[in-house]
Amino acid sequence: MIISASDCTSPINTVRAVAIARIPLFVASFATFSTELPLQTFSALLTCTAGGMRVIDEALNSLYGTMDGSVSWPSALQALMRETGAERISAASLGRDGTYKEINEPFDPEGAVVFLRDYADKDMRIARIKEGRRGTLTTRDLMSPEEIARCPVHNEFYRDYPECWQMMISTLDGESALFSPIIHRRAIKGDFTREEGRKLQVLSQHLARVVEIRETLSTATLAQDGVLAAYDALDDGIVIFDQAGAVLHMNALARKLAAARDGITLQNGILGAADTASSAALLRMMTSTIRVAAGEQYDLPKPIGIRRHSSPHPLIVRSYVVPNGNPAHRIGVVKLQERSAWNHPTTETIQAATGLTPAEASLGLALLEGVSLIAYAKRHDLSEHTVRSHMKNILSKLGLARQVQVVALLARLGCG
Repeated sequence: MIISASDCTSPINTVRAVAIARIPLFVASFATFSTELPLQTFSALLTCTAGGMRVIDEALNSLYGTMDGSVSWPSALQALMRETGAERISAASLGRDGTYKEINEPFDPEGAVVFLRDYADKDMRIARIKEGRRGTLTTRDLMSPEEIARCPVHNEFYRDYPECWQMMISTLDGESALFSPIIHRRAIKGDFTREEGRKLQVLSQHLARVVEIRETLSTATLAQDGVLAAYDALDDGIVIFDQAGAVLHMNALARKLAAARDGITLQNGILGAADTASSAALLRMMTSTIRVAAGEQYDLPKPIGIRRHSSPHPLIVRSYVVPNGNPAHRIGVVKLQERSAWNHPTTETIQAATGLTPAEASLGLALLEGVSLIAYAKRHDLSEHTVRSHMKNILSKLGLARQVQVVALLARLGCG
């Protein structure tokens, strides 16, 4: 027997009906996921206690409370984690175009970006769900023991995130994407129980509805604010990304650079640096910007320089946050500035502006032109030790920690 909120008066459906009523009708019309579930599923979620009937109302009220701002998104996801015995929850979606996105709690933009960039396309569970596997599933339902033993996600990524080892996923088909809420916990805590699986099945319906509405509103706000049109008109490259690190939009120059792997790349929907030496700096910049967008920190990262293969001049990368009202919908922006026609700073300019010695200023100028430390040592008949000593002195005098920061700082001297 199949029931819905309209033909059942059980406590769980009352909670759901009240929660859904909190969403304005024009917003509710975006929802595409069915909320009908077997009667036995609801019955399994009602347990007798000394205080009467216990239902998953806290999780539902928290989830729908995010729509009117009465509950924060992290608090809502934490309520879902408590109900299902999870240590981590991921609201994942698989687009019809093959793109994969995740929203995670605990909030961890570094882990999310690294997984999407380096591991999502290697996760056999995602591949098998794309192939048609459906239901409430665990890793053992989707992979054999031999496959788990060879899996880079288990053997590499989970070393840093052991709380992800046990996994249960619920799959729901939507109009534009396959939605897959995932709960995780450490191996030592054992497999998820059948009751926890049934709770995930129920809560997934509502989580899918809320995530879809949030994303629809975010996209609509972005378009209404004229942000895309404004950025597309700029001569600089623009990349807009969400709080999961996934790229939402790239203007013409950014797309051109990424297609040619000229300074930047686009891998699994995540912006990256073509030069491996710049990769970590760009990742730090993006995740720091995501934390600013989420309200977890206030200082935007400093500009960095990224080497290019087509020019001796680096791309100067700056990041911003678009403050479009609701903190949950704030997005990050990376600005890529080409300086092919800029005025080179001279060694004298660098010395005057920074206090570096002539030898240090000469090295700094070479770095700005894309010359490596080893190549510079050979060009000037110096030992590598001497050049690295100069580099250490430059970092110390400028109060910086990385070479890319030196390039960004010196580049600003040539902006004219």
